Amino acid sequence: MGRITASVTISNLFDKEKKIRIDALIDRGASHMILPKEWKDRLGDLEEIRCVDLETATQKTVQGSVYGPVRLQIEGFAPVFTDRCERLR
Repeated sequence: MGRITASVTISNLFDKEKKIRIDALIDRGASHMILPKEWKDRLGDLEEIRCVDLETATQKTVQGSVYGPVRLQIEGFAPVFTDRCERLR
């Protein structure tokens, strides 16, 4: 089984100039999108909505923060508007 990637653009819903374009690894078993905390400033002023416990691929539990709102555009699909964007603490 090979790696599946897609071109993804994540942008601040209120500041269209603040956005990130990445080639993302698709994990069909994932329930959240995880971004490095170093990228948070690139998306501008997002509100911290809540903290969540996340389980890694090695079954380790880590705490993350939910930020938003963002616009998520996966190449070839209609954009999704969401109130959250995950990052590890």
